[in-house]
Amino acid sequence: MRNIIQQIITLYSNDNLIVAMESGNNASGRPGSLLPGPNNNPSSGLFQLINNQGVPEEALSICRIASITITSSTYNEAITYLPAPSPAPTGCDANCEAAARSYLPVGTTGVDINAGGQTVAQGTIIRSEYGMVVVVGNNNSNPAFVSLCKAEIINK
Repeated sequence: MRNIIQQIITLYSNDNLIVAMESGNNASGRPGSLLPGPNNNPSSGLFQLINNQGVPEEALSICRIASITITSSTYNEAITYLPAPSPAPTGCDANCEAAARSYLPVGTTGVDINAGGQTVAQGTIIRSEYGMVVVVGNNNSNPAFVSLCKAEIINK
């Protein structure tokens, strides 16, 4: 998720986000920065949103983010993803992630993903990457970056 947030900060700096947390809470604002900084710090653990005037608002635990939706924007093809770790993790978490990714291949339509008692993404799978899927609406609109380890109920 940190890798994607770093890119969201750069590519969607003036767009509004809705960040869904695994608890069911939501936060919204524009992408601010990773904390502790700088934004390329591999040890950052918080994502701080800013308001329309650039004033820092909530700092969100990256470990608890279920999804990030960029509203009123389209998916940016410049986004890159991390490769799957090698050796591949094993155990229950790894099995759940692999099963969800297998269940949601690119092109799957009518997807509805719930986490924390709320819908965090609806639409079509445009990317299926290790640990994450990207769900978009019509014309690649409102991309939602969903952490597969936080997905609880998946309908398609």
